[in-house]
Amino acid sequence: MPFDALVAVTRQRTLSDALDDHRLDPISWDTLAAHKVEQQRRYGPSFWYRHQAAVSILLVVASPVAGIVAGASGGFTAHSGVLAIAGSFMWMCMVALITGTGLVRLRAGSHWVERSVPTTFLADVPEPIARIARLLHDDVPGARLIVGELKRQETVLDPYLLIEHDGECFCLGIWENGRVVACAA
Repeated sequence: MPFDALVAVTRQRTLSDALDDHRLDPISWDTLAAHKVEQQRRYGPSFWYRHQAAVSILLVVASPVAGIVAGASGGFTAHSGVLAIAGSFMWMCMVALITGTGLVRLRAGSHWVERSVPTTFLADVPEPIARIARLLHDDVPGARLIVGELKRQETVLDPYLLIEHDGECFCLGIWENGRVVACAA
């Protein structure tokens, strides 16, 4: 038919096409997965956080035990009650000093969070990764940028950048403290 060309649907550009056109190889999913596992292990919860219930019980039980030991050392004489009270008080002061000054840190574990970001967010991304992200985002309309962040409490430890469009998703870069760990090349 003569008018078939007027209604033909043009093929939408894919991320794979854009990567091929620019001769870019994204970071492999195995590399990203290994990096995420290593960072999760590296920034895991502290010993004190993992065992905080047992440590709390131990500290509460240890205070009267310290008083009994102090009383027993005096031979349970008339003044041994004062020794027991003084021993318990000194133990509680020592525990308060250790926990109050932060010598024992109850550092919680870390977890990965992913969120969509506009291209204006790329100011915080290292330049080589941001340049590739802008190039691909401009080349494939409707592509979505996703930042994955390793968070411990409110601190962002180790981000990475993904680009996603029509079921395709590629990792463009991983960085830590402004240093590029891996970048699509």
